[in-house]
Amino acid sequence: MSLPAEAEHVIIGAGVVGLGTAFRLAQRGIKDVVVLDRGYVLSGASGRNGGGVRAQWTTKENIELARRSIAMFRKLPEELGIQIWFRQGGYLLLAFDEAQAQGLRKAVQFQNANGIPTRLLTEGEAHEVVPELRTPGLVQASFGPTDGVLFPWPVVWGYYQKCRELGVHVSFHTEVLGLDQQGSRIARVRTSRGDVRVRGQVVNCTGAWSRELSGMVGVAMPNEPVRHEILSTEPLKPFLKPMVVDLRNGLYMSQVMRGEVVTGIGDPNEKPGFGQGSSLHFLQSIARAIVDLMPTMRHVKVVRQWAGLYDMTPDHVPILGPTPGFDNFVQANGFSGHGFMVSPMVNTLLAELLAGERTTLDLKPFALERFARGEMVHESFVIG
Repeated sequence: MSLPAEAEHVIIGAGVVGLGTAFRLAQRGIKDVVVLDRGYVLSGASGRNGGGVRAQWTTKENIELARRSIAMFRKLPEELGIQIWFRQGGYLLLAFDEAQAQGLRKAVQFQNANGIPTRLLTEGEAHEVVPELRTPGLVQASFGPTDGVLFPWPVVWGYYQKCRELGVHVSFHTEVLGLDQQGSRIARVRTSRGDVRVRGQVVNCTGAWSRELSGMVGVAMPNEPVRHEILSTEPLKPFLKPMVVDLRNGLYMSQVMRGEVVTGIGDPNEKPGFGQGSSLHFLQSIARAIVDLMPTMRHVKVVRQWAGLYDMTPDHVPILGPTPGFDNFVQANGFSGHGFMVSPMVNTLLAELLAGERTTLDLKPFALERFARGEMVHESFVIG
């Protein structure tokens, strides 16, 4: 299918944010929208994440995005007509030294003050939640009962199907070759399948590649891509209700409704880059961490191992909103590994912005210029 010669809005990047924003625009009657992606559906970070959804954050900005998104995820199956397997089994965070424990106590106090029902647990109480844990030296735990996990793929497919039904033009395998600028506007998006003139806004939802796209018009971005590896086990009898996070090493693990345990762990020595290959080092590191924390997992088979890219900002808070110096270039990237879990609210905010409405949340804390002004927000609870 050929590209339209002109569109009201052009969204570049067909992940959960790009497609979700197009869906919210179409719901408002704004259907003259083109969504472009050089890959295929679910080829990017939206198809490579672990499906965790949590409100246990340490900034008001991320808490508000997550709190509202959790409520929206509960309604999404009815809106999209597809099962997303959202299960609110909670997040259990484990601290093994006093510094981590103090961080948890401070975080829980802050979360409670912002409407999040997180609570502190002792070692014994943590074992009541997950009896299989082996936790000698555990100092403190926290539990967020409204947090949970979902299956990312049907969310993206649901958005894609609804976009097509509502008349949004979605074009995969379409590479953006350039952005033609006229004064303070992006007038045309040049692609491998033809050019699209833009009457309204261009939205950069390209995640780890957002620096490359912005660089086409001389905009410097502070975010960097960092590889993050993950794996899935064979299906097991249900035993693990919450997402468990070991703060010693960033290990996280949850059991999805199909029975598999999905787990990942960060590598502090991982250098920024676009590599998405799997490594033996990751498998060895995560195997040791899992067996140390949960010895009953020692004989479980690994079914699949993969990697994706975290689009990291210096303060671990996303970049949302207009680009300085441009009238029609909107940024929606830099989610630092938690884009999927806040995507419902982000999609709503972007649709409001593009529709000329007053946004539900103030976008100033997410603005690109905060880095130049030294007004970074600094989220400390990035896992992995």
